[in-house]
Amino acid sequence: MEPVSPLPTQGAVFFDPRDEGRSLRLSFHEDLGVFVLSLWRDDTCLGTFRLAVEEAPRMIHSVVTALVSSEEAMTTDLAAPSDRSVAVISEALGRRENA
Repeated sequence: MEPVSPLPTQGAVFFDPRDEGRSLRLSFHEDLGVFVLSLWRDDTCLGTFRLAVEEAPRMIHSVVTALVSSEEAMTTDLAAPSDRSVAVISEALGRRENA
């Protein structure tokens, strides 16, 4: 089994609106030619999915198509991380440095 990285070095972390410590982490692994989507609850990885680079445009197209039809997306700054994202990532980085 490969070691689990708690935070992607190249990617993003998304939080489930239901909270309860749920998150989706996206990381890019250029050497393998895949994006890894991992489901987390707090500090525990519950499962992963490898998306081949060739499939990424189709996934992105699906997300963009849904956003175009969403009123909420038109009023949201999609590029800015949420305050919660920044806090959780900062906390995890602090734990990594103290380990």
